[in-house]
Amino acid sequence: MTRFTLTLLAFCLLASAQPAEGTGTPAVPTPPRDSVDLVPLFRPKVVIHQEVIIPKDPFLGGALSLVLPGTGQAYCGKWLKGAGFLAGTLLCYGMSASFRDNEELEESARNLGSGLFALAGVALHTWSVVDGVSTANAHNRRLLGPP
Repeated sequence: MTRFTLTLLAFCLLASAQPAEGTGTPAVPTPPRDSVDLVPLFRPKVVIHQEVIIPKDPFLGGALSLVLPGTGQAYCGKWLKGAGFLAGTLLCYGMSASFRDNEELEESARNLGSGLFALAGVALHTWSVVDGVSTANAHNRRLLGPP
């Protein structure tokens, strides 16, 4: 063995040796423990939550719904609501086109049915834009509190 290894071994043995009672330095008193530490099954838990609060832009919510109905609601995390607006608007526009292309109906019935469904589609699309803005505002109020 080398001299360094022997020195290290001797140092470790001396450091781990306990002084005999009544000799050497007195033992350092341990600080008093908290009463919670004395109960073995109870361990206090410290939970730290770090949330990143990202407010939603109401203008962007409305603009997304203007391009494609329901995407403003999906942007705010309301996926089911957004899917409902998208399905309803597409259904209305599809029914309008279906009435317009139906050759079995009279021209006045085709125009009336097509016009009513187109009007319903435009109304639902407009409602989606307005609701996209209000959903973003509601999201911000829920996260950040009232202004």
